[in-house]
Amino acid sequence: MVLFYLTLYYRYHYYFYKMTDATKTTIHRDFLFVKSEYKLIKIILGDVLFLSGLRDYTQIYIKGKNTPLTTLQNLKEFESKLSANEFIRVHRSYIVSIKQIDTITRSEIIIGNHRIPIGISYKPALDEMIEKNS
Repeated sequence: MVLFYLTLYYRYHYYFYKMTDATKTTIHRDFLFVKSEYKLIKIILGDVLFLSGLRDYTQIYIKGKNTPLTTLQNLKEFESKLSANEFIRVHRSYIVSIKQIDTITRSEIIIGNHRIPIGISYKPALDEMIEKNS
């Protein structure tokens, strides 16, 4: 009898957590406002090439701009705001736009003139993304 109630208890919690995960919605964003040099700057996410983390700062490389935009937010904060379908973390210090990737080699990603290293722990997620988009 006790076993019966335990299985009911675990089934309830399993389905409860499944349902709460299913009800979480992801917000699809086309742009972000970023504070840089005492200004709020609107960034179109489609124009972002990649993001580079520097401790508490993040440099945002944007298509058509020579210099990156530097902001006082860490890479982890940006990772939570960006869509997993459009951006992927490939290194402890880099998040790249999937649309902007030109070439992927064994150890780096090339976007324009920039070479971005691929971290060993991020390789499986990158391989999964490549498999999904091949």
